Amino acid sequence: MSDSIHASGWNDYSLDIGDGYMVFRANSRDVSIGRTSGSLILYPQKRAEVGPVVAYAMKDEFILTKNAGSVPKNLLEGDTFEKADYEKELYFLIPKATDEPLGPYTKTAFFDILGERGIQNVEWVKPKNPNFWAPLFGNLMFTAIVILILAVEFFYISIPLLILACWGIVRRLKKRKQNKSLEAAA
Repeated sequence: MSDSIHASGWNDYSLDIGDGYMVFRANSRDVSIGRTSGSLILYPQKRAEVGPVVAYAMKDEFILTKNAGSVPKNLLEGDTFEKADYEKELYFLIPKATDEPLGPYTKTAFFDILGERGIQNVEWVKPKNPNFWAPLFGNLMFTAIVILILAVEFFYISIPLLILACWGIVRRLKKRKQNKSLEAAA
């Protein structure tokens, strides 16, 4: 069910990361680096083994990215669906002068290249949706609709549960009132 919520588009975003660049999330598998003008620079569909961007770092001349890997789902014979492999880490170096991604590199090779170029103190930033309310509203709305559908579909379960919940609330309110009157008497 959570896949349905996340696939509904409420969690997609464009995040401006400065210098005319953005992180673009079209779905959980497609988190990319691009220009704010709309062109994509590093995206999973371009490279078979590369998954979504899981972290980035901005430097004066470069954008550094940490990506998850990608593996086939193999749900059905002959399917071409893929899923992110978060146990595998791939690294890219994107020169701002050319916007041509260099990589993928392993972690050790990547940090060796950074050392050669004099890049130090990499502080990774995990991309987050800049709009907190849109995905929250979408998830709550989806959950409310599912609860309503289930309540109508399975009324023989929902009606006794509703009666039980009301009885519990009334009982709790009576107990609170009783405790307040005992405190006032003491």
